[in-house]
Amino acid sequence: MSCSKRYRSLEGDRNYYLERARSAARLTLPYLIPLNDEYTTHQNESFPLPWNGIGARGVHNLASRLSLALLPPTETFFRFTIDEIEMAKNEQRLASAGASPEELGKAKSEFDLALARLERAVLRSIETSNDRVAVHEMLMHLLVGGNALLYISEKGLKCFHLNRYVCRRDPMGNPMEVITCEDLSVENLPEKVRALLDEADGDVTGIVEGDDDDRPEYERTVKLYTHIQWEGGKVNWYQEVKGQEIPGSKATANASESAWLPLRMYRIDGHDYSPGYVEAACIADLQTAEALSQAIAEGALVSAQVKHLVKPSGIANPKKLAEAPNGAYLPGNPDDVFTIQVNKAQDLSVAMQGLARIEARLSQAFMLADVRDSERTTAEEVRLQALQIENSLGSIYAILTTEFQQPYVARKLAILTRKGKLPTLPENLVKPVVSVGLAAVGRGNDLEKTARFMTILQQTLGPEGIATYVLPSELIRRLAGAMGMDIIGLVKTDEQLAQEQQAQQQMAMAQQAMAAGMADPQKLANAAATAQEMGSMPTDAPPTEQPA
Repeated sequence: MSCSKRYRSLEGDRNYYLERARSAARLTLPYLIPLNDEYTTHQNESFPLPWNGIGARGVHNLASRLSLALLPPTETFFRFTIDEIEMAKNEQRLASAGASPEELGKAKSEFDLALARLERAVLRSIETSNDRVAVHEMLMHLLVGGNALLYISEKGLKCFHLNRYVCRRDPMGNPMEVITCEDLSVENLPEKVRALLDEADGDVTGIVEGDDDDRPEYERTVKLYTHIQWEGGKVNWYQEVKGQEIPGSKATANASESAWLPLRMYRIDGHDYSPGYVEAACIADLQTAEALSQAIAEGALVSAQVKHLVKPSGIANPKKLAEAPNGAYLPGNPDDVFTIQVNKAQDLSVAMQGLARIEARLSQAFMLADVRDSERTTAEEVRLQALQIENSLGSIYAILTTEFQQPYVARKLAILTRKGKLPTLPENLVKPVVSVGLAAVGRGNDLEKTARFMTILQQTLGPEGIATYVLPSELIRRLAGAMGMDIIGLVKTDEQLAQEQQAQQQMAMAQQAMAAGMADPQKLANAAATAQEMGSMPTDAPPTEQPA
């Protein structure tokens, strides 16, 4: 079966979730998922704008928050960890070969520094690429549509929207098959693909969609299908045009280093696709807010209009009233003119109160910062509220860590190793571990517990009790670990503190010895006599030059 026929056979299951995604996009970001099923390069589609902007603002805020949490710009989002069991075996082998404990410690420190340099090299490669832009686009599609396909190549990342691919998963939720469909301009096709199309259809005009030969070449497109399959720990893919496989398009990779990542917002047993965060968390409130916002806006527009009624049998002339300048005097009776009033202020106030309550719930669902407006709002209250928001993202971090961050790191390491920018690391000894996202939430909880423990301890025992029972160095290490900070070179080690303490003790002993020596009267007299003799000694005259 060709890729095009296989793609059409799998569109039915996909379109059900695609329509649900479009319903969510209409209330948040309508341009994100087009209404047209056929993706074309130069389509100009108009989208209805929502009446309420809290959905769009919430999606952008949540996508930015997730992007900064998954790929923080100021620190590496993963760390190379050493398998303790394998490291112990290597140390035993080195010790049996005659290595001293100092040499083993030095070797381990050098190994840690080398791993830190590799982490910084990976971070530099990410900073100089378009990865963050594509990840932000992917997160917006996950929040609104619930599904996105990420392609990781040596040139950068590409995000496929839900209307451009179909997917099948096994009962465990692992991907089995993915087919993408792209419309590419004929002028952008490689020469070998053009030759293949010319051989199949006789000329380029016959392979494009439509029979308009007068269109410029950049407007004529051809559908390109990519078929990806996971099987036996490997992922294989190839490309196809007009039912023919493109020569040289076949590729394979380990499943753990796959270039294709079919992502989803939630894991639902037995489903190939997932609903979006908008549909799962706040679609009902968005629909209600949309209806109320439209009613309030239209009611306010009607109330803002100024129209007058003129009594038909009155003496007031409507034309003269309309044309009269400001401050003019006209003959008439005040009872002949009446201004129309809607008298819907009470009804609009009820609608506005209901809209305010719904927007408050939406702000909470989209993690929008809503600090309590009062004179006694403290920084601790703001910090606790931010911590609660981060904890509420734990379920989202969990699936993104498993299905995005870990495969993304493995793929980037494979690309850099293949380019020769990274050495081949021993798989049984060194493994990358994600240190942000869900791990950051755990560290935040550890920091909160440590701070509360120290506060209670200080209130119970006082500063003297803390100085008696708490080890400052261990407390510093735990606080730094909870905050994800590297304290090497910043905080003094136990050896440095011991050396400084020893030096202070020696200096104190020397000062005490000097003070005790100066307190002896005989020694004071001898010192005074010596100073007097030195002061009475004549100064040496400068040498004079002897005559020749």
